[in-house]
Amino acid sequence: MKIVQVHNIYQGKTGEEAVLNEEKLVMEENGHEVVQFIKDNSDLDSFSKLERIRMLLSLNASTKIADEFGQLLDTEKPDVCHVHNTFPIITPVVYEVCRSRKIPVVQTLHNYKMICTNSLLFQKGEVCELCINKSLYHSIQYKCYRGSYLATAAQAHVIQHHRNKGTWDNLIDKYICLTEFQKQKLVSGGLPEAKAVVKPNFLTQAGTNIEHGSFFLFVGRLNDSKGLQDLLQLFKHNKTSRFILIGKAEEPAIFKEFRNVDYLGEQERDVVLEHMRKCKAVLFPSKYYEGMPMVILEAFSHQKPVVARNTGAMSSMIEHEFNGLKYDHTQDFLKAVERLDKDEDLVESFGKNALKSYFEKYSKDKGYSNLLNIYSSVLSH
Repeated sequence: MKIVQVHNIYQGKTGEEAVLNEEKLVMEENGHEVVQFIKDNSDLDSFSKLERIRMLLSLNASTKIADEFGQLLDTEKPDVCHVHNTFPIITPVVYEVCRSRKIPVVQTLHNYKMICTNSLLFQKGEVCELCINKSLYHSIQYKCYRGSYLATAAQAHVIQHHRNKGTWDNLIDKYICLTEFQKQKLVSGGLPEAKAVVKPNFLTQAGTNIEHGSFFLFVGRLNDSKGLQDLLQLFKHNKTSRFILIGKAEEPAIFKEFRNVDYLGEQERDVVLEHMRKCKAVLFPSKYYEGMPMVILEAFSHQKPVVARNTGAMSSMIEHEFNGLKYDHTQDFLKAVERLDKDEDLVESFGKNALKSYFEKYSKDKGYSNLLNIYSSVLSH
């Protein structure tokens, strides 16, 4: 089987690229061929003003991308197209190009973009579901996307245009949701339930040479939606534990006042995994629903418990008092970290259970079986 992966990389590293590469690796290891069609939003920095205007005018469907992608399909002749993200450079035109060549399309939904202009169901520091079952133009008044009326309008127009056109209902053969929680939210917002399946993300291998070190690890964007305020409260009240932070921060200077906090900025994945191998536990205080955080899977595969907010994907991935601890209030977050820092036996016990969760739900074998079943189902129709 030959699969073409389609993905538009955001500015700044995300877990979506990790998912893309894990799926490519596992399919190739099992004798399949994977071709990638990738665009990177960092390229926008080199766009001229005219090129930016042209891109904004073609957000619904780029003729340039249609020609380029069509040539790739004609050359490679894939059996299945697996789309991860199309915004903003690739555009949803790829679905039409595939349909014109009778190539079935699988779409992974890493977030809530189909029912929310900022894709997070989150605004002004809180979970937000105001636009579910409404026109996406409803979101413009809230400036949900990058705090801009114009940017929100542009994003809303793309989603609403293709909703009205029937793209989401008719040109995509199967939707992959990452958790049952996410599936139900998307279905309630109009996703065709008959086309939706739940397939967790996976990792191709578990960590080796594991150590239970002395520090807590955070990996991700350091902003309010990812729980930055909880982290800052933790650092202010906990002067004895050690914390290492990896990820992009809008104001990295805020961490300098904490002597027990090391901010490493953005790092390559091998550096992240080396810290994952050595840490005591992983912190995941995200305030929004998430899709399925690869950071949690990486923690589990490295026998590390996770302390996470009890919401969205985390509420089902983290089994309280088994493979980690969940919390509802910041004060409970502080207590959970203090508890793990004082109880090495508990850390080791939770870590063993975390690895068990990995093998039962998120391993390479499980991931390959799930992917193959989905691809086979769209090919049989």
